[in-house]
Amino acid sequence: LRCLGSNNYANAMYWGWITKTVFAGLLGALVIACGVWLYAIHVNASETRVIFLSVGQGDAILISQGMNQIVIDGGRDGRQLLSRLGRYIPFYDRTIEVLIPTHPDADHIGGLSALLERYQVKTVFDTGARAKTASAQMFYSGLVPEAARLLPALRGTSITLPRGGQLSIIFPDTLLPADISETNEGSIVSRFDFGETSALLTGDLPDEEQFIPDLETVDVLKVAHHGSRYSTSEGLLNLIQPKEAVISVGKNSYGHPHATVLERLRSHG
Repeated sequence: LRCLGSNNYANAMYWGWITKTVFAGLLGALVIACGVWLYAIHVNASETRVIFLSVGQGDAILISQGMNQIVIDGGRDGRQLLSRLGRYIPFYDRTIEVLIPTHPDADHIGGLSALLERYQVKTVFDTGARAKTASAQMFYSGLVPEAARLLPALRGTSITLPRGGQLSIIFPDTLLPADISETNEGSIVSRFDFGETSALLTGDLPDEEQFIPDLETVDVLKVAHHGSRYSTSEGLLNLIQPKEAVISVGKNSYGHPHATVLERLRSHG
């Protein structure tokens, strides 16, 4: 039997105190992290958000309310789309309730094949328009094993979220031929209303007020066709009087957004 000297006993007490302090600190950090995580889940479940995803030269919009998601378009790159969606959809949620490809151009539909691989898509709204591009063919062929409901995207169709909020399709009026030559002119246009806030989501539709002359005022305008000069006219802005405008655009050779469109938006405040 050997007794510890006073110095050894003090050292043992010291290191025991350090161990307990470190353990308490780690436990406290874990509790805080769990609290933050639970709070984030609560906020995610209670908020209704419209998120314009940064996917470069293309469109991708997420409307999110808890475990319910509507995805409109998917940009050109699937990896980029999934990366952006992963910031806003919880890792344990692998279902997209509604998917709306506005038209079959690559910068709107190119990323959606990857979405089908990562998420189960329940419902897809479709205009009937097709394109002969590889990205469009890959997406539509991917819908077959997905077994998603394919519903016509027609004016008068609406989607209501469980905690309020309604997405209404306001264009097109009829189904489109599969071989439509001007795919932009067949873009799905929708309006999202939540409480007193509204947003007009225009796809790539040119001359919007000519195709949809009965447009009403909105708070947020998703500028059509990445700021092309053939959209967002003075007539449209006078008609809808938006308070904010979002241009989904990246590096491109088309001159998007066009200087005249930017000037029109500035002149309307």
